[in-house]
Amino acid sequence: MPEYLFGNHVYSPDHESWQRILQKGYATKLRPICQCLVQGERPALYIALARGQYLLKRLPYSGPLHAPHCEHYEPPPELSGLGQVNGSAIREELDTQTTTLALDFALTKGRSRQPGTTSEVEHESVRSDGTKLTMRGLLHFLMDQAGLTRWTPAMLGKRSWFVVRRELLNAASSKTTKGQALLDVLFIPESFSIERADEIRNRQREALSRLIESSSARMVLIAEVKLLEEARFGKTMVIKHLPDIKLMMTDDMAKHLIKRFGHQLQLWSQLENTKLVTIATISRSSQGIYSLESACLLNVNDQWLPFESMYEWELMNKLHTAQRRFTRGLRYNLPSDKPLACAVLQDTGDQSTAMFVVPQGQEGDYDKVIDELTSQGPMQAWKWATGNDPMPDLPQRMVGQHERP
Repeated sequence: MPEYLFGNHVYSPDHESWQRILQKGYATKLRPICQCLVQGERPALYIALARGQYLLKRLPYSGPLHAPHCEHYEPPPELSGLGQVNGSAIREELDTQTTTLALDFALTKGRSRQPGTTSEVEHESVRSDGTKLTMRGLLHFLMDQAGLTRWTPAMLGKRSWFVVRRELLNAASSKTTKGQALLDVLFIPESFSIERADEIRNRQREALSRLIESSSARMVLIAEVKLLEEARFGKTMVIKHLPDIKLMMTDDMAKHLIKRFGHQLQLWSQLENTKLVTIATISRSSQGIYSLESACLLNVNDQWLPFESMYEWELMNKLHTAQRRFTRGLRYNLPSDKPLACAVLQDTGDQSTAMFVVPQGQEGDYDKVIDELTSQGPMQAWKWATGNDPMPDLPQRMVGQHERP
């Protein structure tokens, strides 16, 4: 159980008065000290209030200062796409405990764009300056903030859509964008139940009221895709847990979507027990028709961990089977040809281990980046050159000096 220093007293989250302890610290703006390190300077945390619950959060840029086994540990942002957007597209304000997000897509109807074009165009010169989050960047940020990229063996079988939705909403609760609360423009459908259908539909109408009140408004949808199907004119996207709404697409938009995300659709089709997640902007016409305005698709495995290739899916499965503890690295705005750590193992002693899945033909690019990234701090590296070799053995699990066996 983790321990934290509040003034002169050490407490754990299993203390019977834990919420009261946090409430008192919140009122006095106390910075508890994490006790994850046995020696050296121990990192501070701050107390936040989210959806009626007090919780401890790491200070900005302090994640790598925690011990790898600590729940507040975060890999160096340079190992993922977070390093490109942190501090520019994502700006944390500790005084107000809010995070401001700059988005590169519209939330109101404006000048029409090419049908089906999304903000995920793979052109570095256009989309990789890091000053605004793409749709994929926003989804990756919320998944990181929700803890959905962290994995421990104890989580196996405990991630349902109910849990995923709850944690995404919690992650979005202190975020603002375009001068408004992100929660006001975010729609994540709740788990549908026939027994509670009427009350769920009422909450759904309330959540979508922004679209109902104005046909020029847009909302951000995060949901699991059930299927894409033909309509009389165009196609529709059917969303799980949303039986009453089909999202219309024109033929041109459907063609663009399939062309841009053909790889994701193929993985979804070929790999059993995987899921397809979408983040999209949606609208509603004055006739009550819901439409897909732009979209991004993301593959996740049966534990809701994202993957980009068959090789990454294989590695995720191997880590699950071996009962390893790790954080999944996400791309955010980075184009697909830019190297990043697929995962960071947090059970290899006092040094975490960055894991790189190297596409065929990119060995030289990855070797250079691996050397640069791992030379910046106490970090080991593991590499799988997928074009030449079978998966290497996983790094040995070790207990660090800071970790209680």
